Amino acid sequence: MSTVDLETARLILRPHTVEDFEDYFAYIMDPELKRMLGLNGVVDRGSAQETFQWLLDNVEFIAVVSKDSGKVIGHVCIHPPIDKVVDDGTFAGKRGASITFAIAKQEQRKGLMLEALQCLIVQMFQEGVDYIDCEYTPDNAASRGLQEKLGFQYWGVEQFGDEEIIINILQDPN
Repeated sequence: MSTVDLETARLILRPHTVEDFEDYFAYIMDPELKRMLGLNGVVDRGSAQETFQWLLDNVEFIAVVSKDSGKVIGHVCIHPPIDKVVDDGTFAGKRGASITFAIAKQEQRKGLMLEALQCLIVQMFQEGVDYIDCEYTPDNAASRGLQEKLGFQYWGVEQFGDEEIIINILQDPN
């Protein structure tokens, strides 16, 4: 996906920059959010900085910025699709992507991530992505519900170490 700034009614979506670290650090250190993201190794400023830099260097790392405050309140990462999905013959010859996301605890339940993802998904499909996979752990009802609102459908389960991950797929309707 080409990284361009996108706008919704309440948000600006743009590539993260190193200057965004303090905002990222402020929301990512929430214990519940870290648990849901599998970031249990992020325990202090140093480990958060390492994770932030890895995301900057290795994935399309999109900042979700509140128009009201001008602060980064969350992020969306666009990765290559999960190998298990790519290996499914259903997706042979198709272009896929995988998304993960997080939003600050105080910004949850306001429809902001729904707004951000709806905008990004439209952009991704316009740019030729045929399907998007997205995952959640069985105890993450909020992520499951958000994915359902976006139209993702259950595809299967993946085992990562001792963690079970539910995989959902959204296919380009066109």
